[in-house]
Amino acid sequence: MFQNTIKLSLLCAAVAVSADRTFYPNTTGPYRVGYKHLELVDYKRPDIFAQSPSPRDLMTTLYYPIENTQKTCTIQPLLGPHLAAYLDGLLSTPPGTFTDFALPACANASLARPDLPLVLFSHGYRGSRLLYSGFLQEFASYGYNILAVDHPSDAQVVEYPDGRFVYNSLGDDAPYDIEQALHVRVQDMIFALNAMGNKNITSRIPGLSYKRLQTTGVGILGHSLGGATTFQSTANDTRFIAGTSFDGPFWGSANQTGTDAPYMLMAALEPSNAYWESEWTTTWPLLRSAKGWFNVAGSLHLSFDDFPLLSELLGAGTGGILGNVTGTRMIEIQSTFTKSFFNQFLKNETDGLFEGGINSDWPEVSLVMS
Repeated sequence: MFQNTIKLSLLCAAVAVSADRTFYPNTTGPYRVGYKHLELVDYKRPDIFAQSPSPRDLMTTLYYPIENTQKTCTIQPLLGPHLAAYLDGLLSTPPGTFTDFALPACANASLARPDLPLVLFSHGYRGSRLLYSGFLQEFASYGYNILAVDHPSDAQVVEYPDGRFVYNSLGDDAPYDIEQALHVRVQDMIFALNAMGNKNITSRIPGLSYKRLQTTGVGILGHSLGGATTFQSTANDTRFIAGTSFDGPFWGSANQTGTDAPYMLMAALEPSNAYWESEWTTTWPLLRSAKGWFNVAGSLHLSFDDFPLLSELLGAGTGGILGNVTGTRMIEIQSTFTKSFFNQFLKNETDGLFEGGINSDWPEVSLVMS
């Protein structure tokens, strides 16, 4: 429905299993990047989707700048065994292919700049926080601390440090579950933001010790249902002062009340659902601050996650449900426009791109409405 789950047969080209790791592209920003997986348990909130009574238990990944002089860099497999096996089946790759995928970022390295802006990320329905790592590490390399949040039971699979795992249990044909999931997702994002101001949690982040991250004047972004989560979160919590959606609908009560936060929508040229474009147009006047709606020519709904990049890394082409923009190029587009937007509203740095100052470097991108 939101995160296309049909078999991606276009990626079925035989892929030889290599003993070497398959690395995501190196980042291009001025900062080296580290990352840390964090489990965040909300003991005050029961998980209404859990099969047995339990608190809401989130897995997150924090991507962040590290010192350029850091000498050691631990490289680890990015994906857990269940997500890796799911991708092997989905993409018809030999078993074990995705267990070899790794970021060039340094696992568990010391976070260098807690003073830099914090941005939270919400994945698409039946997605995973880890299936946007190519974009998120690139964005972090330009001076942001980024917390990507998994939403258990609507994510494809969430894997915990103790070996537990939770697969998607909501299905595609239960609209009431999706509306309920949106409410839960927004609460997930608010709880995750609160956690980044809790020294008992942030002390688990290498390099922070007693320090905390910036939890006021925070950005938020997401893809698909994560875009709807972003939109509603800016309306529910004023600490989220700017939001970006990658091809996500305007759902929740905010599509009637709007938001005061600056907002950027980067949409597929052919949205996943035809009525989204009508909904964007209808709700647009309720966005009461700076706003920009951009279309990306050649893109489809799945162009905004890591699937085009995974296709590229596997030596397969794009097209079909992935659109015609390569994964590397999509990350370049996403990171450049997202950086321009958040630089303006979180760092007070303006380059004119968000206001529509698009040049020949970005022929795929057009400003639809501001």
